[in-house]
Amino acid sequence: MKRSLCLILGDQLNLTMSSLLGFDPQKDLIVMSEVREDVTYVKYHKKKIVFIFSAMRHFAEDLKQRGYPVKYTKLNDRNNTGSIFEEVERIRKIYEFDKIVVTEPSEYRVLEDIKKWKSKFSIPIEIRSDNRFLCSHEEFVTWAEGRKQLRKKYQILMSDGKPEGGEWNYDIKNRKPFKKNSISLEPTPLIQTQ
Repeated sequence: MKRSLCLILGDQLNLTMSSLLGFDPQKDLIVMSEVREDVTYVKYHKKKIVFIFSAMRHFAEDLKQRGYPVKYTKLNDRNNTGSIFEEVERIRKIYEFDKIVVTEPSEYRVLEDIKKWKSKFSIPIEIRSDNRFLCSHEEFVTWAEGRKQLRKKYQILMSDGKPEGGEWNYDIKNRKPFKKNSISLEPTPLIQTQ
C-alpha cells in the first residue's frame, strides 16, 4: 500500500489545497509544524506569529474533526527540530512513506529548499502547483513575455472589452504615502441602512 506524507505550510490552510487532492485518510498523513526558522528568517511582529500559529492549530483541529490524520508539532514541543526539512525527516523516521506531497510554497526561499529535498530523501517529492491563483507560473511567464492580458481572458474588471474606470493600471496613484491622520479608525458598518 502506497503512503504519502502531505506537508501543509502555515500559509496553506485551505481544504482545497492541491496537496490534499487525492489524499487518502486511511493511509496518508498530514504533517504541520511550527518551526523557528520560519519565524526568525525575517523580523515579524509577535502578534503576527501568534496569529499564524493559532490559525495553523485551528486548521489542524478542523482537519482532525473531518477525519484527516494529522501530525502537528508545536513550537515548544521538546522534539521540535526547528526547521521544516528536519521535521519532515523526523516524521519519516517514525512512519514509512512512498512520497512527500506539498503545494508549491509561496515563498521562494522555502520552494528552493524543498526542491533540494529530492537529493536528500530516498523517496520522490511531489511539488504541486498552487491552485489558489488564476494562472500557473507558466501562464504568467507567457503573459509577461507576450504581454497577453489575463484580465481580458478572465473578464476581471472589464466592461465591453475595456478596463473598468478607463485605465488598465492605477499603480501610479498608489505610490503616494498616507498623510498623517488621514486614516479613520472608526468602524464602518457592513450593511448600509437607509
